[in-house]
Amino acid sequence: MRSWERTWHLIFLAHIWALSPFAFLWLTNPQVARQLEPGNMLRMRLFTICVLAYFAIRTVLAFKNPRWLKWQIVYPPIDVALVTFMLYIGDKDPLGNITLMYFLPIAEAAGTLNVVYAAAIGVLSVVGSIFASIQLMGLEKPYNIAFRFLFLLMMSSLFTFLARRAAEYRGRAQVAADRSRLALEMHDGVQAQLIAAAAQIELVQHLVAKDAERAADIAQETRGTLRQAADELRFLVQRLRSPAMGEGFLPALRQYAHNFCERFGLELDFQTEGNPYSLTAEQENALFRIAQESLTNVVKHARAASVTVRLSFHGQEVHLAVADDGCGLPEAAAANGHVGLESMAERAQKLGGLLVVRPNDDHGTRVDATIPLGRKMKAHG
Repeated sequence: MRSWERTWHLIFLAHIWALSPFAFLWLTNPQVARQLEPGNMLRMRLFTICVLAYFAIRTVLAFKNPRWLKWQIVYPPIDVALVTFMLYIGDKDPLGNITLMYFLPIAEAAGTLNVVYAAAIGVLSVVGSIFASIQLMGLEKPYNIAFRFLFLLMMSSLFTFLARRAAEYRGRAQVAADRSRLALEMHDGVQAQLIAAAAQIELVQHLVAKDAERAADIAQETRGTLRQAADELRFLVQRLRSPAMGEGFLPALRQYAHNFCERFGLELDFQTEGNPYSLTAEQENALFRIAQESLTNVVKHARAASVTVRLSFHGQEVHLAVADDGCGLPEAAAANGHVGLESMAERAQKLGGLLVVRPNDDHGTRVDATIPLGRKMKAHG
């Protein structure tokens, strides 16, 4: 959510900066200087410099996007005051171009999706424009001025309702996408494991009378399959319960790795580096499947005592490393290809990334997956 708020704020500021050349042209126009009261042109130029400095500082803060700054709440009243003062030392015309700038704080307030707050900013804009232009109100037809003020109020309400409707549609689309993704993940993971467990149980029923020892071994495998399905389901639920998917991914992955390693007697060292970014659902799913397959390979092939899982966020990419202290990757799997390794590589490549499997620095095997952030998925097929 925070990254979207920063993007929204920067887009708003980009529109502000797009208007700045007109301010320069307006202030350097001799005809404008003749229309203003004596001394007001100098005050207007000094005031414009201050306003530009204000938006420059605001732009820097927008890039940093501090959590304490609720820009859609804090800035609209300030911007109303700035427009009012500009109107007061300018032409004081309630039907002039300066009054159009009241739409900027109104649009900001609409972003809160709070109709009451947006209406309050609209009322504040009307009061400010009346205060700044009260001296000239008798020179214009009353219904023109009344329409301008009523129009400001109506736009504050309309903008907010439109923003709320857009947010609702966006939320519904996100829910639909999350449902489809969750259904696909459960189909590929939990459902497949449950089907395998059911088949194993049926086999145990047939073998229990003929080969009790073999039936016991299969029952033990079934127990592991069901535990793995439970761990994966717990991972999915923990992600869904988080307010933001990106905030739930790290603790969910850490818990999954902890449960997996504890079940198979592996010592786990889970590390994170850098400032965690908000990942897309596709990126989270790819990283989880790669980590899951890597841990499974450690148990099946490595004969390891410990494993390290490191998730690093650097620049415009996220990096996952899974390293063990086992016997290393079998030569046959490395030479002829391995279904699990190929699947991991395909998941990384689908997101424009890269997967490398190599010997660990000391001994064992290391899986490195790098996925760029902000990249669209490559066509798969």
